[in-house]
Amino acid sequence: MRTVTHYETLGIPADASSERVKQAYRSLVKAFHPDMFPIGSEAQIEAGRRIREINMAYSVLSHPLKRATYDATLQKNVADAGLAPARCSRCGKPTLSWQMGKTEILCKGCEALTKKKEIARK
Repeated sequence: MRTVTHYETLGIPADASSERVKQAYRSLVKAFHPDMFPIGSEAQIEAGRRIREINMAYSVLSHPLKRATYDATLQKNVADAGLAPARCSRCGKPTLSWQMGKTEILCKGCEALTKKKEIARK
């Protein structure tokens, strides 16, 4: 199971400015504040869970030192897991992950060219 990053929780890119982090946080807090939902409802419980995730993400991303540490940890985890995309064996472009089982890994463009050549031979 893939974990959600703090950036994904706030719906922002990893290179977002501190102002953008604050802006995303404020808009999400307004949207998911538990007081906006009926008391005791499933929606209020879900909003409470979501607001805790939003607060946790903001507490890390709003402080430069915490954010730098978090970014370094993310990069290390990605490198350790070997999550870099597979590359096309012909042109070097990133490919889709489900092509990993093939003997020759091709991007969509090179795959289309190969199919056209096969059709032309027939």
